[in-house]
Amino acid sequence: MELTQIKNLLIDLFNNDFTKQNRQRHNVYQRAVYYRLCRDLTPHALTDIGATINKDHASVIHGLKLYKNFKDWGEDTYISIYKKARLKLKQKYEFANPHLKMTYEEKYRELLLKHIVLKEKFYKLKKENEIHV
Repeated sequence: MELTQIKNLLIDLFNNDFTKQNRQRHNVYQRAVYYRLCRDLTPHALTDIGATINKDHASVIHGLKLYKNFKDWGEDTYISIYKKARLKLKQKYEFANPHLKMTYEEKYRELLLKHIVLKEKFYKLKKENEIHV
């Protein structure tokens, strides 16, 4: 659902259906923006991201690498649309990644608690295995 929302917003912002199966530069660059947004705003796997526009995970990896070069290449249009779309999406939708809204201290506390819980589980399993051996 989130991936479809991102796709539809970008189609509107670009005024172009970048999901078409062709290698025109503007479509390739627009797909790269889509991949970057999906990666930044959702926890979905590369395969899932690509599947929404009939691409495989390798295409997503290539697009993510391509996006990194936009600043060096002077592709400011794509960068500005990325920023505009990201802002709209963060304001309008609650995405599955709760860490986007957390401060570093909140992230640290959450990770610390997870670490403590996992450590307790580990010692419990270790103790159970020692009893059975």
